[in-house]
Parts: sequence; C-alpha cells; structure tokens
Amino acid sequence: MQAQLQAPNLALKLLDKREYARRLVPASKISSVVQRRLDQVWTIDAFREQQEGQMRYLLEFTDRADEAPALARGFAEHSLTRSYLRWHPELVTNQEVRGAEWLTSRRDPSRSIILSFMHHNRYDGLFGSLRRVGVELEILTSPLILARNTLTAYKQHTKVIRLGGTVIPAEGGAAQIQAHLQPGRILAIAPDVPGHTEVDFLGRRVLASFGTALMASRTNSQVVLATHRRDEGGAWIQIHEPLEPSDFAEPVDLLQEVLRGHGEAVLAWPEALEMPRARWGIVQE
Repeated sequence: MQAQLQAPNLALKLLDKREYARRLVPASKISSVVQRRLDQVWTIDAFREQQEGQMRYLLEFTDRADEAPALARGFAEHSLTRSYLRWHPELVTNQEVRGAEWLTSRRDPSRSIILSFMHHNRYDGLFGSLRRVGVELEILTSPLILARNTLTAYKQHTKVIRLGGTVIPAEGGAAQIQAHLQPGRILAIAPDVPGHTEVDFLGRRVLASFGTALMASRTNSQVVLATHRRDEGGAWIQIHEPLEPSDFAEPVDLLQEVLRGHGEAVLAWPEALEMPRARWGIVQE
C-alpha cells in the first residue's frame, strides 16, 4: 500500500525534474533539442501512433483526413516546442496582432466583450501579446492549474498567462463568472473544453462548454474571436470582427458560429492544436 501511495508522488517528481531541465535550455537551442528528442522517440511505434491518432481524431471528418500521418510529426514537434517556450515568455508574448482595434479603438466602451480563444499555437502568449498593443484582459482559467501543489509546468504556464491580465478561476457557476462582464471589461474564455452542449466541430459531434454563448446572451456581450494564423511570412494573431448575440436565434447558434470560426483556423494549421482528444466531451452513440 505504501508503495502504491508513493508511486504517483515519484512520477510527479520525475515530471518536475524534467521540467527543470527544460527551463535551462536557452531559446537559441530549443529547435535543435526538440529535433534530437523527436529523432529518438519517432522510432517508437507506440509514440508515433499516438501522435497520428491525435491528428486522425481532429481531421477524420474533414477533407484533410488523409494528411494525418504526414502531420503527426509536426504535431509532436509543436507540442514539445511549446513545453520549452513556456520558459521563455519574452518569445511567446511578442506575437504579431492584427485587428486589435476591435478590442481598443473600435469597441463600444459601454459594453463588455468575451474574447474567445482556443488552445491553439502559442495561446499562452496570446494575452501578453494583446497587452503589448493596449488590451487589458481578465482570463478564465481552470482552478486545477492554479492549485498551490500543481506541477511546475502548470505553474510556469500560469505565470505566462498572468503576463497578459488577471486570472479568474473557472468556479462558482456561470452567474458568478458573468459578474465579471461589466461595461468596458474583456473576459477571455476558451470554448474548447469538455462540456454538455452538443455541437459540431470540424464535422464531429462533440460536447462543448456552453459558457461563452450563454453569458454573452445574458449580458449582451459581444464575442470576439482570437485565432492563430500563418503564411509564408510567419504566424500572427487575428482578432475578428465582433459577433452580436442578438443576431442569433438561440445561444447554441452563437456557440456554433464561434466554433465554425475557430475550426477554420484550426483546419488551416491542425498540428498546432494542443491535445485534440482532450478538447471536448464525447457524444455517446
């Protein structure tokens, strides 16, 4: 029994030890370190199949389904690189932002805004990047990663997020959370977390969180999407024109439009989505 109790603690200590090693890697060495590590693990069938499985799950019902094996290594590379970059916040909080005026000069100061983002690309640096261009935020965050005894990786992840605004624990129910949606304030919420509302994402029926649409409708808050884009010149954050809750017959229709917009960006860059299988609740057939 004692050994069983100690095993999880030992595993956590090993994870923290690995994280300590990652924070010692200078930014200039991250790319080469990641490639060496991938070269080592890519010969392991179970690891390679796991990465392919993530891409297959994400793309199964899209016209990019056949690309899953080819995208798998890029997905693994992106995931591993993210674990090093969290220790270099100056790199992830300096992303180019396009369309920031929707959150600054072109916004209605008498209304609140829900900034909808997904766990895509360097999303932890999204908030700091927005602060650099004059956007002040509150950020809804899982209370699990805010716990004092959480893993070192989560603690550092939270530190990066805090560079962009005030962290709000996602607890207390919708009514308590929506109290933050006061005139002139912006609350960042990710819809790609397991929930109870059945919607479509990239052709798959999933269970998503209803919070964004419900709170926007209750408070008449505009919903502004932040998506991650790239082209041959590099990557940037795109801030989209606001969605009006009154333009949708039901809040679920608003949520579906939010996910359509995010899905477009994810489909263009699927390997940059963090852990696709963990993003949604499963619809039981």
